[in-house]
Amino acid sequence: MNTRRLRTSIAGVTLSLAVATGLLLARRARWPAIWMMLATTSQPMKAQGPTIIHVTPTVIHDHVKRLGMNLGGQGFYDSQQILKNLVSRNPGFEGQQWQSILQCAQATANSCTDITPSSSWPDGFLDGGTYEFISGAAKGKTGTITHSTAIDKNSRAGVTIQFDKASNTPAAKDYVIVRKTMPGGAGVGWWVQLSRGGTFATEYKDLSPSSPGKQAAHITALEKDQGATIVSFFANSFIRLHGTYVLKFRAKGLGGNRTVLVGLRRVSKPVIFNKPVQLSTEWQDYTFNIDVNEEPDWNGNMALSLAAYGGEMLIDDVSFEAATSNGTAFRDEVVSALQRLQPGVLRYMDSGKNFGSSLDNMLAVADARERTGYNKCCTQAEDIPVGLHDFLVLCEKIKAEPWYAMQIGMTEQEARNLIEYLGGPPTTKYGAKRAALGHPAPWTTVFTTIHLEFGNEAWNQAFTGSSIGDPHAYGERAGVIFRAARSSPWYSAKNYDLIANGFAVAPSHNAKVLEAAEGADTIDVAPYLFNTFNDDSSEEAVFGSMFAQPEQMDSVDGGIDKTQAWIASQAKRPARLAVYETGMDTTQGSVSQASVDAAVPSIGAGIASIDHMLLMLRDLGVTVQNTFQLTGYRTGFLNRKTYDRSETTPVWGVVLDMGGASNRVRPSFLAQELANQAILPSMLQTSVSGDNPTWDQPLSTNDKIALKGAHELQTFAFTDGKRNTLILLNLSRTTAHAIRVSGPHAPLGDVTVKTLTAAKITDSNELAENVKIVSREEHEVAAEKTVFSLPPFSMTVLSSGSPAASPDRGTRKVQ
Repeated sequence: MNTRRLRTSIAGVTLSLAVATGLLLARRARWPAIWMMLATTSQPMKAQGPTIIHVTPTVIHDHVKRLGMNLGGQGFYDSQQILKNLVSRNPGFEGQQWQSILQCAQATANSCTDITPSSSWPDGFLDGGTYEFISGAAKGKTGTITHSTAIDKNSRAGVTIQFDKASNTPAAKDYVIVRKTMPGGAGVGWWVQLSRGGTFATEYKDLSPSSPGKQAAHITALEKDQGATIVSFFANSFIRLHGTYVLKFRAKGLGGNRTVLVGLRRVSKPVIFNKPVQLSTEWQDYTFNIDVNEEPDWNGNMALSLAAYGGEMLIDDVSFEAATSNGTAFRDEVVSALQRLQPGVLRYMDSGKNFGSSLDNMLAVADARERTGYNKCCTQAEDIPVGLHDFLVLCEKIKAEPWYAMQIGMTEQEARNLIEYLGGPPTTKYGAKRAALGHPAPWTTVFTTIHLEFGNEAWNQAFTGSSIGDPHAYGERAGVIFRAARSSPWYSAKNYDLIANGFAVAPSHNAKVLEAAEGADTIDVAPYLFNTFNDDSSEEAVFGSMFAQPEQMDSVDGGIDKTQAWIASQAKRPARLAVYETGMDTTQGSVSQASVDAAVPSIGAGIASIDHMLLMLRDLGVTVQNTFQLTGYRTGFLNRKTYDRSETTPVWGVVLDMGGASNRVRPSFLAQELANQAILPSMLQTSVSGDNPTWDQPLSTNDKIALKGAHELQTFAFTDGKRNTLILLNLSRTTAHAIRVSGPHAPLGDVTVKTLTAAKITDSNELAENVKIVSREEHEVAAEKTVFSLPPFSMTVLSSGSPAASPDRGTRKVQ
């Protein structure tokens, strides 16, 4: 199931729709391409029906943050290859942890049958694990799981767990967390190739004294014709190797000729490295520098292999990474992309790889980190999660506040330990862990705010095993964890933002969460755009609805996001509203593959996405927002007309690759990059006088979008007391608009003008760089005199130096 489809299946619906009535927009000839790119040239001439953008000294939002980004999970294909170690799936050949949440459909004093009648867990999967009830009469009850049974397909009963002791009897709908550590599976995350009786096994005892892990790979191919090879695939066209790379591994020869054949090549291309290595009879570390300079057209997967022929050996702790160092665990190109983007917040949610992890595992070094699982559909996790410490080092490097989606199955003690790790001195147990990882100073001395979210989409049953669908039960558990965090002696309210998970399209759900979530500072939502794409009858049908949707959701009474902000402010326990994920989410509909490819990654979609975020900031005061996400190339598109599941959609990544064949970014990246260059700590009130064009958007089958009087011009002003910036969006699909600026905090005098647009509204960077930011300097810009022409479907940023006076911080919009 597409886990994001649930978020926005009705995201375009408002509580009261102002349905448009019959205004037919005239189709106008497009401006020539050269005019489209140069149309921001200022003109000291009188415009007909001038539009004046007045920037007032009134601060409507203070302490504004730059727009944030979800990092995305580590993967071994497409742009999700973010870690410096390119063989990062299971580099230490470790076992796995499992942590899942069950809800009882029926229960006895010593058993609970899960409410989900689908699971691939076999009999005995959880035997010897532990359980903890977190709701109902048995809340707080813990112990050992004596036995677990598989689902009963005949009775449609879910997995049953049996407890080691009876006490308060759990009841139907109660939630219980099950946890188990599962050693073995050293080859998981690798491709193991065996021939003529060669074997691969997990080694538990004979380990390198230098290894931080608990397991190693045991490869045996002693006979002449036997072979045993482990392979890690990576790179494909999304990474090109240039420069010096360092290959490291630990090994020990046990018998035979004790030779490991080390190979590196891109599939179907010339061999890059091929070396037989004679192993010592004792554990030893091996290091090789490999110079690589790949051709631009080399495609296919890169394969790193270690093979035994006629020998027996132990292998552990493998890494292959660029010789350069940027001070983080992430590739240079990833760090560079984030530094260019300048996110105010960076969110960690490792695509489910961290959902089943313990805190100690999240703080372990990569070679000791175990694979983690949570989902009842699976029995094996193939990847280790990105380390929490590594993530925080990255945030420090790019100067972004960290947002960490905590495991929903974490214990109260883990919550206290997390705060100690983040804020405790090196003399404490978890402060010492932080210091041992290379950061003696508490993280609370580095970041203004650390955002801690309890779980990820707890309402979303697609994350079966990591969800608490009942809002009251979820809120209660969130309150338990938040109270535990606050009880730490190293907790300071000024350093943390404790976030409860919300449901974007269900305000009543969020109200129930906040009623129970004691200690929550914030509730978050994921208000995605353009989930359902049904009408591609014309360009106007597509982009008229797409451009109207943000204003419909964020600015008008009854808009779903405006309603959510009101719910958060009026709740029994009022909270701030934040956005954990947003962006285009076009994953279903009845249009063709060609229409999806034309609309979803286009300049039009990039403009709509940034409009959405800026409107939520201006009109709702949502100062913490995160785009989903940095990485990712394509996912499935469900055609509800043909039920053809072969279609795909170019979401959710804002980059195409980082250091790969193209090294291009999508228009959504460019729009956020430009916005973050303009966003300053204080947001100022603007007003529009003169010509303020609108259009009436008729009811569309694209997300049921309808809005009468949708504004073609949207304006957003900022200052830091030294600089003034103004973001201008022209949402007309066909017409350039002439504007002039005025006011004490308008960008005047020497002004930098940056514009994001393209020749066609469907232009993208998928195949070539058709969309880019164009910059120029304007001098002697005068209030209400200099004319700027905003191209259709464009984003323009004006910025200038020090204002004439300080902003009026005594007049603010009441939130």
